[in-house]
Amino acid sequence: MTVQLVIELSDQVLNALVASKNLTITVTQAGRGGGGGGKPGSAYMPSSDHIIPREGSLPARILDWGEKRGKAFSTADLVKRFKVSRAHASMLLTKLANGPYPIVRRQRGIYEHTK
Repeated sequence: MTVQLVIELSDQVLNALVASKNLTITVTQAGRGGGGGGKPGSAYMPSSDHIIPREGSLPARILDWGEKRGKAFSTADLVKRFKVSRAHASMLLTKLANGPYPIVRRQRGIYEHTK
């Protein structure tokens, strides 16, 4: 049996290949790690400039809620509103605050959506 490998590269990868003239490809089994923001089942999808939360995912709903709220919020507010554990709420807010999103950390456990 002949195995066929089809590789589809995004414009971003092609631009990186042209710029660096070097590309490393790691082949893994489907569903066995690999990490990254664009793997199937992930709440994040790659875009041309950065990773954006997938529509309807918890990170996307938190961003929408924070924007509509208009004032600072705490991890406890997320626990109540989205019915997640304190640790999960804290992890999500940390991820959003450290990423390219309009969430900023004001102080320990307090976050705000910037416009």
